[in-house]
Amino acid sequence: MAISGIDTSGAYAFLNKGATSTEEEKDPGSLAMEDFMSLMTSQLKNQDPLKPMESGDFLGQIAAFGTVSGIGDLQKSFDGFTTSMQSDQALQGSSLVGRSVLVPSSIGTLTAEEGLKGQINVAEPVTDLKVDIYNEAGVQVRTIAIGAADGYTDFTWDGFDENGEALTPGVYQFKASGTIDGDNTAFATGVVAKVESVLVGGGSQGLIMNLGGIGSVPFSEAVEIT
Repeated sequence: MAISGIDTSGAYAFLNKGATSTEEEKDPGSLAMEDFMSLMTSQLKNQDPLKPMESGDFLGQIAAFGTVSGIGDLQKSFDGFTTSMQSDQALQGSSLVGRSVLVPSSIGTLTAEEGLKGQINVAEPVTDLKVDIYNEAGVQVRTIAIGAADGYTDFTWDGFDENGEALTPGVYQFKASGTIDGDNTAFATGVVAKVESVLVGGGSQGLIMNLGGIGSVPFSEAVEIT
């Protein structure tokens, strides 16, 4: 399956590293070490005999050139590292498409095959945990009574309403709550969603997953991959 938004122009450039020519064309605007030494030799030959260049100045110029040259080499190394990272991200992204991930969310997609699966982070033990399901119009269509729970608790909604009628597959919202010290308390929830496509983001964005019914979510928010 194709990966949406991936720049393929350089994603697999690392596979052809061994095919490069042994001799690279010299950049006419660059100054190599031999050019620098030639200039320094000419400078020494044509210096004022009454004001000869001191050894400290000579060594200082060499050190300055070496620093600039070193920065250029370091930049090339970083460019190569960036290309390699983008290639790794592209390969990683291609393996995610079609799989399911658990991400923090209170909305999810009901499918006829798998229903709607989610997870609740029950911060403190409760005896009456429940999950209320709402359609896109905000109408409550089902309440799932889970009962006693503590910690991360999985749940699955089969897609039937309170009257036992199958509802149309699509996007639904859910809220989890329970009683703690006499107060009705809401809990953080997550949902299992399918990865429809992946975008290799630029800069520090990394991989961006396009999840069915949810939209774009950074890969860093994935809690579990199934």
